[in-house]
Amino acid sequence: MEKYYEINAPAVISEPMEDEVVVINLDNGCYYNLNKTAAQVWNFLDQGYSLNSIASSAEKFYPGETESIRSDFKEFVKRLIDEQLVREIEGRNGSEMNAEGFDGQTYEKPDFEKFSDMQEMLLLDPIHEVSDEGWPHQKKQ
Repeated sequence: MEKYYEINAPAVISEPMEDEVVVINLDNGCYYNLNKTAAQVWNFLDQGYSLNSIASSAEKFYPGETESIRSDFKEFVKRLIDEQLVREIEGRNGSEMNAEGFDGQTYEKPDFEKFSDMQEMLLLDPIHEVSDEGWPHQKKQ
């Protein structure tokens, strides 16, 4: 069975930076730096491709890595779910990917670094501290 995922918006936002993607979880104040392969997987998940389709495309592009790609991708998506960056959904994009979706000379296991050094500042969002009446009415404790 195909598994599909989507970005856990609006709590999660991302921005591409050269060969990487920076992801911010506004609910916990952590941010993440995704390496090149992880950034590619992230973008394909966001486009609605199934994890199986993404892995199949990567296996065609990196034929020497077919044994590890599927397990690496599953492990990566599990970590994304654990960090509440993506969530599983019903299927979206039924089309097959092509191997041109991946680029890079050598396979790099999808991975990310997690940073919490800006947590206090990112959680200092006054919008979360207002009542249903809106700004500038604070929530009653």
